[in-house]
Amino acid sequence: MTESTDENAIWLFERLKKEKKSLLILDDVWEKIDMDKVGIPHGDAHPGCKIILTTRFMDVCREMETDKEFKVNVLSKEDAWVLFSQSAGDVVEREEIKSLAKDVSKECGGLPLALITVGKAMRKMKQPELWKNVLYEFRRSAPYIHGVEREVFLPLKWSYDSLQGKNIKPCFLYCIMYPEDYSIKVSELVHCWMAEGLIDESDDPEEPYNRGFAFVENLIDSCMLEPGIQEGKVKMHDVIRDVAIWIASSSGHEFETFTRSGRGLTKFPEESMKESLTSSKLLYLVIQGNPLMGVPEELFVGMRALRVLNLRETRLKTLPLSLGFLGDLRALFLQNCSFLTELPHLGEFKKLIVLDLSLTNIQELPEGVEELCNLRQLNLSYTCELVNIQAGVIAQLSRLEELEMQYSAYKWDVSGPQSMGRDTFNELGSLMCLRLLYIGIESVACLSLDLSWLKKLKKFNICVGWRDHDYFNSTKYNERFVVLSSIDLSGEAHFDELLANTTALCFNNCRGIRSICELLESGTRAFIGLKSLTIKNCKEMTCVIKGELVQESVLPNLEKLELLRLSNLEYILEGMIPDGESLRKLRIIDVDTCNALQCLITPALLPHVQSLEQITVVSCSRMSVLIPTENVAEFSKVRDLYLIELPNLEAVSKNPLAWPSLGRLTVHLCPKLKDAIRIDNQNPIREIEGDAEWSLICPGDASGQNILQCDCTIQS
Repeated sequence: MTESTDENAIWLFERLKKEKKSLLILDDVWEKIDMDKVGIPHGDAHPGCKIILTTRFMDVCREMETDKEFKVNVLSKEDAWVLFSQSAGDVVEREEIKSLAKDVSKECGGLPLALITVGKAMRKMKQPELWKNVLYEFRRSAPYIHGVEREVFLPLKWSYDSLQGKNIKPCFLYCIMYPEDYSIKVSELVHCWMAEGLIDESDDPEEPYNRGFAFVENLIDSCMLEPGIQEGKVKMHDVIRDVAIWIASSSGHEFETFTRSGRGLTKFPEESMKESLTSSKLLYLVIQGNPLMGVPEELFVGMRALRVLNLRETRLKTLPLSLGFLGDLRALFLQNCSFLTELPHLGEFKKLIVLDLSLTNIQELPEGVEELCNLRQLNLSYTCELVNIQAGVIAQLSRLEELEMQYSAYKWDVSGPQSMGRDTFNELGSLMCLRLLYIGIESVACLSLDLSWLKKLKKFNICVGWRDHDYFNSTKYNERFVVLSSIDLSGEAHFDELLANTTALCFNNCRGIRSICELLESGTRAFIGLKSLTIKNCKEMTCVIKGELVQESVLPNLEKLELLRLSNLEYILEGMIPDGESLRKLRIIDVDTCNALQCLITPALLPHVQSLEQITVVSCSRMSVLIPTENVAEFSKVRDLYLIELPNLEAVSKNPLAWPSLGRLTVHLCPKLKDAIRIDNQNPIREIEGDAEWSLICPGDASGQNILQCDCTIQS
C-alpha cells in the first residue's frame, strides 16, 4: 500500500478483481462513499463482489443505492440480559443483586452499547446500595455512571451533531418534553414545533405541515426517533432521551424545562422544586402521570413565559384561576384527567395552538374557546359527558386544522329548531384550514347536506348512527373512513357525495338495503376510490353487488372485502357486471358466519378476482365448494388460504386447482374436505396447519397421498 489515494484505489480494485466472489463490509458509514474513487468494483464491473454496509443514516443507503435495507433493532429483554450479565459478571447472580441488575438492564433499553458499558461499570459491585443508586440515576434521566458519558453519550451525540437542516436539532431536543416510553402523536409534535417557531410559517398552510413531517422522517432515518406502535406516532428510545437531556443541560437550559412524569407526586410543588418553578425562564412544565389531586392557586403567577403545560393523566378536579397568567401558552395537555369537569375561561390564550381535552369529563366547552384565534389542533375524543357546544363556537376557530371527537357524547346534527343553540354539522364546512376530522353524526339527514368540503380533508373518520369502539381504527385503508351503523338506509338520504370521497366503508347492522348498489342514484361511480369494504350484521343483505344495477365498472380500486355475520347473503356478485376495471385490485376476501352462502366465487365473479392474494372463510355452514367451476386452472397470486369450521365443505373446486404462489394453508374443522388443493412443487408451501382427515395432491405424485413430500412446516 502507498500513501497515494489513487494508487491505493488501483491496488484495491485489482486485488478484488482477482476473486471470483468476495464480501466487503463497510462498517459505520457516515456519508456516501464513492466506490470508483476508493477502488471497490461494483455492479456489472464485478457481479461477484458483494458489499455490506452499516450506517445510522437512511440517507446514506439512498445515496449509495443499496439493494436491500435491514434495520437492526434493539435487543429483546432476554438477549439484553444475557449481554448485560456477560459484561457485569457473576455478581448479577447474587440473590440480593439479581432483581436490581435486571431493572438496570431494562433501563438500557436493549441498546448493546449501553448494556456493555453499564455492565462493565457495575462489574464486581456487590453492595445493593450501589445498584439502587444506578437505578436512581437512570430514572432521573441524567445518569452519572462511570464510562456512560464517554462510551455511550458521546458516540450518540455524533449522530445529533450530524443532523442537517435548519432547526432540526432543537426539534429533536423538544421531544424530551414527553415522558419515557411515550408514543408521541406526530401531528401534535409538528404543531408544537410550529408553535415554537421552529418551522417557518407560509402562505400555504400545507407547506409548514409537510416540512414538519419531513423533519420527523429525517429523525427516524437518523435513528434519533423510532416509529411508535400505532400508525402516526413516534417514540424516543430511553437512552436517546437521556442523551438529549444531557445535550440540553450542557447548553445551559436547565431551568427552561421542568419534567416530573410518573414520579408518584401527590403534592405540588415540593420544596426541592421551588427554585425551578419560580424561574421566569421556565418554558415547559411537564408533570404528566402523577396522582396529583390539586395545585396551589398561585402556582402559575410567575410563569408568564410558559409555553407548554402538560398535566396529562393526573387527578386534578379543577385548575386554578392563575392559569390565566399564561398568556404565552402554546400547548395545553389535559388528556385523561378523568376527574376534570370544567376549566377556567380560556380567552386569554391567543397564542394557543394545541388543546387536548380528551378523556376528561367536561360537560361543555370552556368559556372563551371561540377566542382561540391560533388554535390548530383540538382533541375532544372520549369526552363521554360532553353534551353542549354552543352554536358557532367551532366555526370561529378559523385556523383549526384537526378536530378529533371520536366517541364523544356530543351529538352533531343538522341546523333547525331541534338544535336549540347548539353547534351543528353544517358549520364544520366553514373551517377553511381543516385537514383532519374524526366525528360521530347523529342523523342520516346530515348526509343530504352539501359535503363538497370533504374533498379538501386529508383524513376523516365519520361514524353515522350508533358509535361502536370497533371503529376509528387506524389502518392503511382508513385515511377517509365512513361507518354507517344501526341506521335505516331505505330513506331519502343521498350518499353519493360522501362515498365519492371515501377510501374505507363499513356497514354495521344497517336496515333497508339488499345490495350496496341500491345506495346510489347514479350508478356506482361513488365507489371509485373505495379500498376497503366491510359489511357486518346486515340481515337484509342478499348480495354485495347486484349486476342489473351496474352500468359501468364497479369497485375498481377495492383491495379488501370483509363480510361478517350476514345471515341472508347468497352471493358476492349476483348477475353479470362489465368487464375491465371491476374488482381488478381485490387482494383480500374475509368471510365469517355467512350461513346462506353456498360457494365463495361464482363463475360470474371469477374473471374479476384474479388478483386475490388472501382468502379466509370461517363458519359458513352451508358452503359446499369454494369455487364451483371447471373452467379455471389456477389461482396464480393467492398466498394464504384459511378454511375453518366449514362442516359441509366437500371440495375447494370441482377440479383440483394449482396454486403456484401458495405459502400458507390452514384447514380446521372441515370434516367432509378430503382433497384440499394441488401443490406446485416448484414453489413449495412454507406452512400447513390443519386436521389429519384431508390430503394435498402434489403434481408428479400419482398417489397424491403423502403431504410430507412437500417442503413445509406441518402443524396439527
